[in-house]
Amino acid sequence: MKIVPGAVTFQNTEAMTKMSALSPVGTIAYIIEEEALLVRVNKGWQYIALGSLLPIVSPAPPTTIAPPPRPDLQASSLLNNASQFVEGPNFTMSPQYETLRLAALNEPYTGDLQGNRGADFACYRQARRAGLLGTFKALLTARVQNLDAIVRPADRELPVVNTKGDVLFNSFKGIFNGQGGFFSQAPRIYSFNGKNVLTDLTWPQKIVWHGSLPNGERAMDTYCDAWQESSPDKVGLASSLLGNKLLDQERYSCDNRFVVLCIEALSQDRRRKRDLRQSDENEITSVEDYENHLEEIFSIPH
Repeated sequence: MKIVPGAVTFQNTEAMTKMSALSPVGTIAYIIEEEALLVRVNKGWQYIALGSLLPIVSPAPPTTIAPPPRPDLQASSLLNNASQFVEGPNFTMSPQYETLRLAALNEPYTGDLQGNRGADFACYRQARRAGLLGTFKALLTARVQNLDAIVRPADRELPVVNTKGDVLFNSFKGIFNGQGGFFSQAPRIYSFNGKNVLTDLTWPQKIVWHGSLPNGERAMDTYCDAWQESSPDKVGLASSLLGNKLLDQERYSCDNRFVVLCIEALSQDRRRKRDLRQSDENEITSVEDYENHLEEIFSIPH
């Protein structure tokens, strides 16, 4: 029997790899940049699946004021800390720590999404119908934007969760560490209408459009002409969820119908702070108005 010491901490996977020869099989390693856990196996290192994040919460000060009675809200309402009933899929309560929510559009799409603007507006519209009031954008590269720049810089260290609050990635930034957006377990991604993309027959092919290189840079000429083309002669980069990767580098003709993902580009906490200046009550009704809305809120200092 050989006793292996406890977890070893590394700043990144490069530092860990350099120490592989000195790390016996069974060594547990923690990667600070990714907030990921790995175990040394015979042929290298293997990721360990982590469950939902258990936040460290400071105890609330004692108070003698009784809280007001809470209505019996639908789960979709609780997810957004909304104060009124919202009809929608069976989502769970949003955690009390900041996160970025990831969801799929309710049906598969070809590479013609009417451009990034059309895809962004589809994310917004379906999120609203589901009772999610966040600022959602399509997780697709654009002519002038890399995939890793879709989320505001201040929010890129936040965990990425699904609509049920399950952690998918320990941080948005960690998706682009060169590992292909590796899921530590089978991806649990849900559409805005509550369907599990990996198991529901709405998506016969469990493949996600993205158009990005593993580091988040846009892959020129492989994103269906900026998501405006459904011709079989054009190609776009996509990734099979069955391989537990979000950014695998597979080329497909743009006439295929695949999963399109949407991510919250602005954390809920920052959105609530913004709402002090601007109300979200009036629904946006056009692609152009939503584009202007995005440009406006992304230009406001947070």
